[in-house]
Amino acid sequence: MSIAKAGQPITSLADWEQHAPPKSPRHWVDGRSAKEVARAWLEGGGITMPQEVRAVLSGHPRFDDVLSWDAEPEARLRFDAFPGEPRNSDLLVIADDSFGPFLLAVEAKADETYGDTLADVLAAALEKRIENPRSNRIARIEGLATLLLKPRSGGQPKAGDLRYQLFTACAGALAETHRRRAGRAVMLVHEFITPATTDVKHARNAFDLRSFLSRLSGCTDMLVHDRGLQGPFVFSRYPGVELFVGKVSRNLR
Repeated sequence: MSIAKAGQPITSLADWEQHAPPKSPRHWVDGRSAKEVARAWLEGGGITMPQEVRAVLSGHPRFDDVLSWDAEPEARLRFDAFPGEPRNSDLLVIADDSFGPFLLAVEAKADETYGDTLADVLAAALEKRIENPRSNRIARIEGLATLLLKPRSGGQPKAGDLRYQLFTACAGALAETHRRRAGRAVMLVHEFITPATTDVKHARNAFDLRSFLSRLSGCTDMLVHDRGLQGPFVFSRYPGVELFVGKVSRNLR
């Protein structure tokens, strides 16, 4: 069990900040997701998964007690052939249990949003296409939506209202799991409730995750829970790979 970046072991917050810092130094503060996810995964010297993560995995019938794992912060996960920035996972964990290898793509959240809505991202992509006819942004969005979403039924949210970051997080986890020839991909939101966060924003994020899960699963929003581990979900583009989506929370107030 180890956490490392580009061959550099990470055993302290100072190591994490030096070798795998967030994109902006202003994100590395107490009570916000970048620093709190580092703190959580470094407990005990970075050799034991956080208790809440172990609990959510072992509570699902397709997982068992983790036997071994290694992790990379700020991992870049490419999910399509288009140029541009790949998906950036806050923490990529490669693990084994009695069922075999699996991948855990951790999305750390305090009360930041899951990015812009799909409608807003699509509108920006259209403007970019007008500016540059060779832009692939619209094709990327179409690929993500057709990969992950079930057809809309009554009462379900519109695709345009869903948060784009959840699409890229799941697609990145699926693609990386397929590349590594593992059978299970987990996109796990690791939420931190801190003195620097607000309950209103946590509730907004919970609603957005439930809405996304509703369209991913084909269930109505009322039947989907935003805690625990949901799945498996399977996709024809990635035969042999099961996707699970989960959320765990750590209350630091």
